[in-house]
Amino acid sequence: MNKKFPYGYDVNAYIDIAFEMMKEEFPWATRDMIAEHTNYGIEKIGDDYQYVSYHYQHDNTLVPSPMDIDCGEFIQRLASGHDWELERTNPVKDTIDVPATHTCSGDWYLEIYRIQKHVLGGYSAYVQAGNRSAGGSRTFFIPASYLKLPWEEFLDKYLKLVSPGPFYVGRDDLENAEGLKEFLGYE
Repeated sequence: MNKKFPYGYDVNAYIDIAFEMMKEEFPWATRDMIAEHTNYGIEKIGDDYQYVSYHYQHDNTLVPSPMDIDCGEFIQRLASGHDWELERTNPVKDTIDVPATHTCSGDWYLEIYRIQKHVLGGYSAYVQAGNRSAGGSRTFFIPASYLKLPWEEFLDKYLKLVSPGPFYVGRDDLENAEGLKEFLGYE
């Protein structure tokens, strides 16, 4: 086997590895989330095989673009960017709102800061903020490995994922949110 392509030239071998990585953090994930939605492949271009990304041209033909990356980076790209599939296939079954002590920045207001439990397992944080004419929301899936940590370590990791800066919900808010520890499975 070629050193650059240790698993051969069939992209499915790389998708399998990426899926196993994804499954560690998102146990409800299915392989289809990668296989059906990937824009990456392996193609022979000229005399050499290359990792490629696919792009549609104006005439709707799919064209491969060579990528100057190694196997590890290719697998990482296959595993990342699937948040919308995860969100779509794993609906919310229960929520708990986290009240914030600081709710604005300029004219932006934190409207919702919610921790969500999902039907197929896992948790996410949903944050919505806005002003009188604009707004937005974002969902952050909480990796399963975080929930295996002691509470204090969980908070450390979580606050790096969902930084208190833009959302104004900090450690004190999380520690004082009634029922949050129990909701997340901590005693």
